[in-house]
Amino acid sequence: MYLYLNADPRDDLGGMDVARKALILARLLGRRLNLDNMKIESLYPEEMGPDVMPLEDFLVTGLPLLDKKIEDRIKQASANGNVLRYVCLIDDARCEVGIQEVPKDSALGRLRGSDNVVEIYSRCYEKQPLVIQGAGAGNDTTAAGVLADILDIQDLFP
Repeated sequence: MYLYLNADPRDDLGGMDVARKALILARLLGRRLNLDNMKIESLYPEEMGPDVMPLEDFLVTGLPLLDKKIEDRIKQASANGNVLRYVCLIDDARCEVGIQEVPKDSALGRLRGSDNVVEIYSRCYEKQPLVIQGAGAGNDTTAAGVLADILDIQDLFP
């Protein structure tokens, strides 16, 4: 299995990467939110944060300390017939990001590699969501996203 992380993995492990994506989606849905309005579950404590612990120390000593806690959560999820996924939930009342147990056979449970999945529940998709899945990391994906942003920006300037 390959894991794509940002230069400082705390950006991912702290939930900020998912939170930023969630914020974009929430704003596209018309929610007037900022990151401060969101509940974000971090996988590391504040004392391991970038302002407190240097990156090298986090990589060498911090990460191994986190392994036991997440291993316990993985075992519990497996005992329940589930898997853990870092999930963003957006609805009328909230926008939150964190680890959730999901069924192994769900779209999120079947997720592999660096793919992202969006499940849309609506009046028409109340019981079974509309699922959109695709690459979420890698050079080609990032380049395509940057190009799309540049093309969008050019529309702002006549």
